[in-house]
Amino acid sequence: MRLHRIRLRNFGGVVDSGEVEFATTGVTVVEGPNEVGKTSMPEALDLIINMLDSSSAQKIKSVQPVGRDVGPEVEIEMSSGAYRFVYAKRWLRERFTTLEVVAPKREQLSGRQAHDRVQEILDETLDTNLWAALRIDQGRELWLPSFADTSLGQALDQAAEGPVASEHEDDLWDRIQDEYDRYWTPRGKPKAERNRLEEQVEEAQQEVEQLEQELQDIADDADQMDRLVTATHQLESSKRDREQQVDVLSEQWDKTERLRSRIQELKKASEAAEARRDKVASEQQHRQDMTKEHAASAERLKTLQAEAEQTEPDLTAASKRSEEADHAADKAREALSDAEKNQRRANEDRDHHRRQIETAQLQERYERIVEAKKTLSDTAARLEIAKVDDDLLSKIEQADREAIRAEAAFTTGAASVELTAKRELALQLDDEEITLLAGETKKSAVDVETSWTIPDVAEIRVKSGHGSKNLAAKRRDAHNELQRLCEMGSVADIDEARKMARERSEAKRSRDEATEAIKRDLRDLTEEEIQTKIDGLNKWIASYQVERPDDAPLPEDFEAAKQIASGIDRAVAECRDHLEACQKTAKQTDDTLLTEQIKAAELSGQIKNADSEYQNAEQRLAEARQQRADADMTEELAKATQAVETAQGSLDAAEAELLATDPDTLKAKLDNARQAVKRSEADLRSNQDRQIKLKERLELQGEEGLHTQLDEKLSELSHLERKHESVEARARAAELLYDTFDRFRREAHQRYMAPFKERIEQLGRIVFNSSFEVALDEDLQVADRTLDGDTLAVDQLSTGAQEQIGVLCRLACAAIVSPDGGGAPVIIDDALGWSDPERLRSMGAAISTSSEQCQVIILTCTPGRYAHIGNATTIGLPAVDRLRDDL
Repeated sequence: MRLHRIRLRNFGGVVDSGEVEFATTGVTVVEGPNEVGKTSMPEALDLIINMLDSSSAQKIKSVQPVGRDVGPEVEIEMSSGAYRFVYAKRWLRERFTTLEVVAPKREQLSGRQAHDRVQEILDETLDTNLWAALRIDQGRELWLPSFADTSLGQALDQAAEGPVASEHEDDLWDRIQDEYDRYWTPRGKPKAERNRLEEQVEEAQQEVEQLEQELQDIADDADQMDRLVTATHQLESSKRDREQQVDVLSEQWDKTERLRSRIQELKKASEAAEARRDKVASEQQHRQDMTKEHAASAERLKTLQAEAEQTEPDLTAASKRSEEADHAADKAREALSDAEKNQRRANEDRDHHRRQIETAQLQERYERIVEAKKTLSDTAARLEIAKVDDDLLSKIEQADREAIRAEAAFTTGAASVELTAKRELALQLDDEEITLLAGETKKSAVDVETSWTIPDVAEIRVKSGHGSKNLAAKRRDAHNELQRLCEMGSVADIDEARKMARERSEAKRSRDEATEAIKRDLRDLTEEEIQTKIDGLNKWIASYQVERPDDAPLPEDFEAAKQIASGIDRAVAECRDHLEACQKTAKQTDDTLLTEQIKAAELSGQIKNADSEYQNAEQRLAEARQQRADADMTEELAKATQAVETAQGSLDAAEAELLATDPDTLKAKLDNARQAVKRSEADLRSNQDRQIKLKERLELQGEEGLHTQLDEKLSELSHLERKHESVEARARAAELLYDTFDRFRREAHQRYMAPFKERIEQLGRIVFNSSFEVALDEDLQVADRTLDGDTLAVDQLSTGAQEQIGVLCRLACAAIVSPDGGGAPVIIDDALGWSDPERLRSMGAAISTSSEQCQVIILTCTPGRYAHIGNATTIGLPAVDRLRDDL
């Protein structure tokens, strides 16, 4: 059996898994985070194969999405034996089952027929025990598989050329099998007739249970109606009690509200008394501040007047030093101006000589460019004449060698005619007349046909054979090719071609050198730009010579002008330094004078302000005392303080009274009582609504005749159960006989277990080491493991080692039973969680090796765990939230 693809919709937490396709052979690793549907795939396979779409079993309900009114749906494509089909099923909501068989012949079925047809195909082609043994489900207890009741035994028998049995045993076994086959499929499953009978019993049981449940529902509804009527009286009484409680608590709450209003009034009175006291205290503090301010202003005026008398001599001295420094700076500035004038003249003379040098250099570059362009023109003409380049020369030389070889081959291999004259002889060779002296020999190769004529004596015709014709054709083709290539280069022969190629190479070298010279001299300019610069420089030089004053002679050359300019630069620098020093001194004296002037002005202003402040302070204090004396203000403050204390005492007493009533607790009780009344009203309405609905349902259900239907279904169920028990008894007897005889046969087959043992050990040596061995029990299950000479029972091994051996056993079994597409896929759901990194690497190699002959499907939320499987195909499942967003 091979699983080709699967798709889940509305299955548990999976909205739509999308098409998940599996490699027919080799390893497919399905990766994804938790809760995206990996573990749901094996569960979905079991449900679609075994459960009808009409089933409401718990295992079906458990995969229905929570909070969504949709039915779980599964679609698979698989091969089993000679069959390949697409099978889809949905449960609970809008149920359906569809089957499309595409091989060996097309079939399309739906509903129960589709389900039964799939069961028939799998009963015929699939070993369900093997299918279960080859799976490792996530979260289940670790166990090592047993293959005793699987098709592995048949495969091992075939590997050992079959079991040996006598004719009598074979005949008895055939009769036992015939009886067994009346009730069981070749894969050990009940026949379709038994399944249909069992399904009829189950359907009848379900109908009986449904009718009994409906009758029980009626009884339950009646009991609930009685309970609701009783509850109505209780709810009405409770509502009255709660309303009375609300009245009592409301009266208490009104009393606290009145107390709160009185407290607010007392607070306002206390605040007014405090405001009056604070105002009088503020006025008294202001009077004290005015007295202090009057004394401070008198002291400040006296201090400033003394400071002004001390600063007057410093101002006079600073003014004199400032005038002297300004005069020195003016003289230094005049000296610098004269030096800078001489500097400009010297720099212009130096630049004049530099432009003369630059003009000469540009002229030389321009002349080299003109000469190089002339060279380019000459080389272009030479290159146009010399058409033989290196590539054409190589072809001509190759063609010449081919012509020489063809000529040599023709001369030595073609037919030829040789004539030796015994006396002087005149003859005609084709169209050529020749004379041979006595003893002279004439030899000629024959390419196609040649004619030798001796006048008045004989005519000899010689024709070449097939070989000579081929050699002649090759010689002719070679000479024609050589001639064609020479014509392309306009040369007569190879020597002339070589000469012309050398001339072309020399012309290209001259062209490249001229091009490089032009590029080097042009740099970033064009020829026209260079000429323009030359003309502009010449105009500037001529203009300068005319416009330059004659008060000083022009230096002879650039170096003399540069030395003069350098000397004047130093003189200018010295003048600038002197001016800077004078300016610095002048600035310092000016700053000192300004500081003294500012200081004197500030003191004068401060004295004026201080005198004004003193007069104002004295006037304000006198006016204030005239309005209210200091003693009256002190007496008024004492009375205001006493009033505040009296108001605060009354407020404290009222707040203590409010606190004693615990208003927060009272408010909570009142709110709760009001909510309780509302709840009682809602409970009464709900009770009445439920009574109305129950009454309507009881009236409707009482008309359906459920008791009569139940009696009929019970009778039908009894008949089906008796028939089913009879058939099952005969089936169990046939199964017991078959199993007993088969057990003895399998005991005889133990010696044929070697291929399975060898395959496990072959894979185990990859994972553990070369000393790995196992011992199998009679159920083809690993009992012991030997490693490095130490033998341990499997249950003594670590959890990781047991898990690794369990995976290897399944891979070994699948490799033996699956070479021709048989067997079943190995499905591993997040195993090897107990394996260390080194074991994971070696397990990857073992899985890769064994999967070459079978199908292996691995489901994991830890991608790195299976990263060492070399031939794996990886499929990534997206997260659940993104799947829902996509939909």
